[in-house]
Amino acid sequence: MIKEDMYERVNNLSGFNRHNGIRAKLISPELCVVEAELSDTTNNPLGYAHGGMIYSVCDVAAGILVRAAGCLSVTLSGNINYLRPTLGKSLRAEARIIKSGKTVFLVETNVYNDEDVHTARGEFQFYVLEDYRKAAVNQH
Repeated sequence: MIKEDMYERVNNLSGFNRHNGIRAKLISPELCVVEAELSDTTNNPLGYAHGGMIYSVCDVAAGILVRAAGCLSVTLSGNINYLRPTLGKSLRAEARIIKSGKTVFLVETNVYNDEDVHTARGEFQFYVLEDYRKAAVNQH
């Protein structure tokens, strides 16, 4: 179970997340879900969610997931495939770990609109700065 203070830090400490309305809704070591409201400030000139906004919710969800799994990390690389234009009032990004290595994590992300239409898929690599997984095992 993830402590409430992690939600507090994720949702309030990051100015980027606050500015863009990105909020963690579910955090566990296996799955992270973040949501963001769409508006004229997050959409492109055609009225669809801007690709940068979609990429951002994926990157944030993946980064939170790696942290929940026990590692402090930074994004090493990211790739996203936009499957269709994203319309609606909100986005939901779901992140799942594909591989957790000693120094690199590979995370898959999937994005859905508020009608549960799958609109994008990404893969992100994170470089591990500090690994707390061993310390957690040794405490038990």
